[in-house]
Amino acid sequence: MHLMYFTEQPMSAYPVEEGKRLGYTATMFPNKYFDPVEATRLYHERLEEYLYAEEMGVDGIMLNEHHNAPFTMQSKINIFASLLAGMTKRVKIVLLGNPLPVCDNPVRLAEEIAMIDLISKGRLVSGIVRGAGQEQIATNANPAYNRERFEEAHDLLIKTWSVPGPFRWEGNHYQFRVVNPWVLPLQKPHPRIWVPGVVSRETVVWAA
Repeated sequence: MHLMYFTEQPMSAYPVEEGKRLGYTATMFPNKYFDPVEATRLYHERLEEYLYAEEMGVDGIMLNEHHNAPFTMQSKINIFASLLAGMTKRVKIVLLGNPLPVCDNPVRLAEEIAMIDLISKGRLVSGIVRGAGQEQIATNANPAYNRERFEEAHDLLIKTWSVPGPFRWEGNHYQFRVVNPWVLPLQKPHPRIWVPGVVSRETVVWAA
C-alpha cells in the first residue's frame, strides 16, 4: 500500500455568499474575486505542506489541474511538479494529470515531462486525462474530438519518448515534420503512466 498526499489547492479568499450563489465550481464564477496577494500566500503555503508531507513519510505527492473555477489554483501542474522535483528528495511526483485533448503540442509536453523526470531523478509518474467539460470551455477546445485527440496525443507522447528521432508524425489532429527532442526521460522506456477516470467506461477499457 502507498500513502499519497493530495489537495485541490482551492482559492478561499472570496465572499462565502457569492460562492453559495454562483457555485464554488462553476465555470462562470467571476475572477474579480481572485485575490493575487492571498494566492501568493497560498501557493507558498502549499509548497511548505508538500515538503512537510515528504518529511512525514508519505510515498508520493499528487497534483492535478482545473480551469475557470475557484476550487483549484493549479492551472498548470507541470509548474508545481518542476518545483517539487527540485525541492524534494524521495517522494514520487504524481501528475493526475495533463489533459491531453486540450494540448496543442504533445511534443513540447513530452519535453516538459522529460525535464521533470530528469530533475526528480526518475521519481515522476506521468498521469494523463481527458479532462472535464470546463477544461474544454476554458481552452476553447471542441469536445467532439476529445477522445480522438486524447488517444493520438498519448500515442505521440509514447513514441516521442521511446523511438529515436528524427521521425515525422502525420496524424488526424497533430502533424510534425520533425520529432527529435533532445530532452528524454530518465526512466526507460518512459515514466509510468496513470489514467485517472470517474465516469467513462470507454476510458477504463482503453486503459486496460
